[in-house]
Amino acid sequence: MDVLKLSPVPTPDDAMALDIPMRDGVTLAADLYRPDHGRPTATILIRTPYGKGLGAPMFDLPSIARIFVAHGFSVVAQDVRGRFASGGGQEVYRREIDDGYDTLDWIVAQDWSDGNIGMWGTSYVGFTQLAAAASGHPALKAIVPRMTGTELGFPMGFADGSSDVEHAVFRWYFGQVYADNPLYMFPLDWSFRPLRQIFDPFFDYLGKRSQDFDDSFNPEFFKRVVPRSRLLANPIPTLYTVGTYDMAAIWSWRDVEAMQKSPLWHDKLHLRIEAIDHESYSLDLAPMTDEDDHRKNARARERLQRQWVDPTIPFYNRHLRGFGEGVARVAYQVGKGGWETAPTWPPQPAQAVQFHLDGTGPEAQGRLSLLPVEDRRIARWRHDPEAPVPSIAVTEEAPCGPGVKSIFMVWPDLAPLGERPDVLAFATEPVAGDLLLAGPVDLRAMLASTLTSADLFCRLSDLAPDGTAGLIARGHVRVGLDPVEEGADDEAVARAAHPVHVPLLHASYRLPAGHRLLLHVFGSDFPEYLFNPGDGSETWDAETALAGTHALELGGLRGATLTVTAANPPEAVARAFG
Repeated sequence: MDVLKLSPVPTPDDAMALDIPMRDGVTLAADLYRPDHGRPTATILIRTPYGKGLGAPMFDLPSIARIFVAHGFSVVAQDVRGRFASGGGQEVYRREIDDGYDTLDWIVAQDWSDGNIGMWGTSYVGFTQLAAAASGHPALKAIVPRMTGTELGFPMGFADGSSDVEHAVFRWYFGQVYADNPLYMFPLDWSFRPLRQIFDPFFDYLGKRSQDFDDSFNPEFFKRVVPRSRLLANPIPTLYTVGTYDMAAIWSWRDVEAMQKSPLWHDKLHLRIEAIDHESYSLDLAPMTDEDDHRKNARARERLQRQWVDPTIPFYNRHLRGFGEGVARVAYQVGKGGWETAPTWPPQPAQAVQFHLDGTGPEAQGRLSLLPVEDRRIARWRHDPEAPVPSIAVTEEAPCGPGVKSIFMVWPDLAPLGERPDVLAFATEPVAGDLLLAGPVDLRAMLASTLTSADLFCRLSDLAPDGTAGLIARGHVRVGLDPVEEGADDEAVARAAHPVHVPLLHASYRLPAGHRLLLHVFGSDFPEYLFNPGDGSETWDAETALAGTHALELGGLRGATLTVTAANPPEAVARAFG
C-alpha cells in the first residue's frame, strides 16, 4: 500500500522535554519553549494529536511556538493521550477535559509559569481548548479556538427531525488518524461498497484495527463530545475563529450561537470570521498557485503562521498580561473585500431579505423573487447515486477522498452546475448597488421524494456579469420522508411533502453592483459527503443506493424561500434591488 507514516520526532534543541503526569498515572509528553530572560511568564498551551514536533505544514508547532516566544510567552506543546510520544491508550475526544485540567494544574505549579495560561490551535487542537475551558480550571485565562466545536466531527441532528449529511472525513479520521500511535495517510477509493470495509486493506497492512473507527458505530460513542453546558458554565475570554468555507463551520456556529445567547458570555466572546477553508487556505488566493500552497512553499507557510498568530497577540496581552486594548468584539473578512469590525454579529443594521423560489425564469433557470409567487409549481429532478453531483474540490488529480484538495486550489466556475438535469437553479436580478451579506442564510422548503430518505444540498454563489459564479455559502440536510409513487401527480406530491430547513450557515460577503445571487439545489455532493442509500439504512453498510425523484414545492402559500442577512442600511438594500 502507498502509506505515509508520520512518527514522533526528537525534542528540538531550543526546547525542553517535559513529562506531565495525569491523575491516573499516565504521563503525557510535551516540549517547553521559553524566552531567554528566564523570568516567569504567561504560557500558551497547545494540546495536539498530530505530533508536537513534526513540523508538518498545518501542525508546525515548533515554528508556531517560536513566534509566541518572540512575543515574550512560554509555550507548552503537548501530545494528547495515546498519541506520538505520550502514554496511555487512544480514545479520541474522551479524555480531553480531565487531561486538559491536569496539564493546566501542572503548568501553573512550575517556577517558569506566572500563573496565567492561554491556549491556541485549530480543529482538534481547538477542541482540546474547549474541553480544557469546560474543566473550569482557574489558571486558564483565555482561549483561541479556530475552526472547531464542542461537537466537532459528529453528525448532528436538528429539532425538525432532519440531520446533517455525514462528512466523509468523519470516520476517515478514526480509520486513518486514530488507527495507531503514529499518524498514517493513504488514499481511499470512495466508490468501494460497503463503506464499512473501506479500511480493511489498511488494517491488514497495519496488523490491527482502529478501535475508535469500530466504536464510532456504537451510539455510546457520541457521548464523547464536550458537553456544551459545561463550556457555557465556565465563561472565559475566547477569540473564536470561524471559517466561512470551512467544513467544520457548522460546529463552530453552534457554539458561537449558544455563547451569544448566554448572559454569562456577554463580554467574553470575541468573534473572528475568515474567508478560509479547513486547511486555512484563503479566498483571497483563489485560484491558488503552488507559490500560495503552504504545503509546498516555505514562504507561504511562514505567511500563514503569522496570519494565525499575529491577531492573537493583542488578545493574549490583554487577558494574560493585563495591558493593551485587546481585539475587536467582532472582526469579519468580507469575501475578497478586506476586513470590517463591529460590536455584534450580525453587524447592525441588519435585516433579513427573503427571496421566493420561482420556477418560471428564462432559459430553464428559475428566479429568486422578492415578491411572493402566487401560482404553485412542483419542481422535480431525478436523483441518481451512480452519477452524483461532484464535490467542488474533486479533480482528476484528486478524484476521491476528503481534504485532499482545497476548494481555493480548484475554485471552479459553479454556473454550469445549473445545466445538469439533477440540479435546480435560481437567480436574482442584478443588484443596483453593493450588497453586504453578513449573517445567517437559510433555505426553507417543502420536499417530497419517491425515496424514504433524501439529502438536500444548497450552494449560494456570486453570479458575475460575465456569467461565471463563485461560492458564497452552502448547506445540507438529510430528511426522512413518506415516499410518493413514481409519476404521482402534483397534488399527491404536495400532500406528501415534508417541511425542511437547510441552514447555509453564515455569509460574510460583499456582492458587487451588477452581480446576482445564484442558488443551486440538488441531492448529492460526493465524495465530500457520503451517499444516501435512499431507504433509511446505514450508509456504511449499504452495498447499493436507490435512484429516485425528488420534488420541491415552489410558489403558493408553502413555496420555498431563501433568506439572507443584509448589513446595509434599509434604504441601501431597497436601492440594491430597485
